[in-house]
Amino acid sequence: MSRRRVQTKELHAGMVVAQPIISDSGQILLDQGLPLTENLVKKLRELPVAGVEVVFPDEKYSQKPSFFSSYRETLDMVETTFERVRLFKEVPIAECREIVDNYIELMINVVDVMDSIFRMKSHNENAFRHSLNVAIIAGILGKWLGFAGQQLKDIILAGLLHDIGKSLIPRRILDKPGSLTNEEMEIVKKHPQQGYRFVLDCQELSRNVKLGIMQHHEREDGTGYPFGLHSGEIHVAAKIVAIADMYEAMTTSSVYHEKMSPFAALGVILEQMYEKLDTKICYTFITNLSRTMIGNTVLLSDGKRAKIVLFHDPLSLRPLVQLEHGAMLDLEQNGELTIAAVLEDTKAEGRANL
Repeated sequence: MSRRRVQTKELHAGMVVAQPIISDSGQILLDQGLPLTENLVKKLRELPVAGVEVVFPDEKYSQKPSFFSSYRETLDMVETTFERVRLFKEVPIAECREIVDNYIELMINVVDVMDSIFRMKSHNENAFRHSLNVAIIAGILGKWLGFAGQQLKDIILAGLLHDIGKSLIPRRILDKPGSLTNEEMEIVKKHPQQGYRFVLDCQELSRNVKLGIMQHHEREDGTGYPFGLHSGEIHVAAKIVAIADMYEAMTTSSVYHEKMSPFAALGVILEQMYEKLDTKICYTFITNLSRTMIGNTVLLSDGKRAKIVLFHDPLSLRPLVQLEHGAMLDLEQNGELTIAAVLEDTKAEGRANL
């Protein structure tokens, strides 16, 4: 099925909406698959909507495009944009904003997008995929925290650009398998400042985005870098990107490690929740992400398969599960059992919306 993005002035009745149209506040204005009428076209032209993804009336529209195809299209754009940074040593802000406004902001409203990202197979564009995933996760977390409109867009953009300073780091270091030397690690640790210098003079970018880039490795207790800032000195966008960055890195395979399960990654975040990371943001992330895991099939440490039914206390990461033969098992009451892995299968119908 082919689609094309057209400007609102070129819309006409009969076209079919190929992607949801979402307001700055996160409200779905027009759902995917809806045929446009003259009245709807007129209303769209009155809104601050630059363009719309549509399917034309002479083309079949039998199903919604898969998340994977939309993701791959966006990833290709991220790769092209970031390669320009490496070649020309400047950030194409307009292109980055278009990716955020027309693609990533739609993705954060997709049902079970966190689950889809985790199950996404690895590609060669590791750094590009990481930046895209962090932007998506940061946007979802920002939405859970109540951010909307331009503030939410800034959080997503900070997530997308958080590692832009790494474009100045030699590939021999970025792609090196195994541990880095102390000298190589010091080079890597310069990327927040290098990224900040890239965008410092960009009038189109807000202070939120710039600080999100520079401070995403700072920690609440002052143990982060590059400046060893403490809690009150760290911008909220940087705190959100920090958690998104950590979670994405742990749940994606890299040259350094195999990916963790979401439960193992959340366990690490939980350990740092009261010292290194913002407590409120961590709590929001863990409790909301736990809710999206209900319905997933998991492998228990004793080798049995089970489906997650309920979390009595999301911070314990020990839910009520249903075994394959139907019996219920409360992991809160069975301390010797843990969740070893989230299995690569689909949920049942009735999946929760983010």
